[in-house]
Amino acid sequence: MSKLEYLVYQNSGKLNDSEIRVIQFIINNAKACKGLSLTELARKLYVSRSAIFRLCKHLGLSGYNELKFHLNEVVQEKEQNNISKFIPDNFDASIIKEIENLHKNFKVLKLDEFYNELSNAKHIYIYSTGWIQQMLSDYLSHELLLFGISSIVLPAAVSELEMVGKIAEKGDMLFIISYTGNNKEINDELGKFEMVNNKLRYVSFTDLKQNKLASLSDYNFYYPTVKFSSSNDVSFILAYTLVDFIINKFGIWQKEKSDKNGK
Repeated sequence: MSKLEYLVYQNSGKLNDSEIRVIQFIINNAKACKGLSLTELARKLYVSRSAIFRLCKHLGLSGYNELKFHLNEVVQEKEQNNISKFIPDNFDASIIKEIENLHKNFKVLKLDEFYNELSNAKHIYIYSTGWIQQMLSDYLSHELLLFGISSIVLPAAVSELEMVGKIAEKGDMLFIISYTGNNKEINDELGKFEMVNNKLRYVSFTDLKQNKLASLSDYNFYYPTVKFSSSNDVSFILAYTLVDFIINKFGIWQKEKSDKNGK
């Protein structure tokens, strides 16, 4: 379920029959609708501009631009689901194998510099590019808090990234949790940061090792996903496992540092 579909489900009681038909059409035809202006979409649906704007408000969106942002996510999810038709029938074996590979690759990472910057960051922001990734953001924020590190989980809107770019201070960290790491709108926004505010340190979490987001980031963590249904749905359980690996090792790093300083 995309974030937009979740918002429709969550706010269904606020929508009238006309609004439900409109948003269903928009979601079902996301690729065609996401490139339209507000005027063009209103004309296509035979409704007023204000009717679409009210629909956005009823869904908890700031306006039409945020609706288009979520439509882009819907399109990306559909395209990702069509990448491969191969569905493994040995999900449990695949999970075990990928956990072993994840642990093997994680053990060789040199994380002292990352943990040092994480400990010293005055502000930590966590941004995600989809609804499932948003839940992972909340989980990461909770795990960091267990070790006394507070963070700000940002809503999945480009305007939130723009705000961070304007207010970030030297040493602040921005975690970005993505699926492929190739969201052009997000990556373009990060590119703008370098021109107006190069104080942020970027930490990316993606499924693909080679992607644009990773190339823009100071630290990159990769989590594998495993298909588990005939509809090409994937499990993100290994992304949570990766967070656990990072946080567990951070706790060990903190203790070793404390013991060393106490001598």
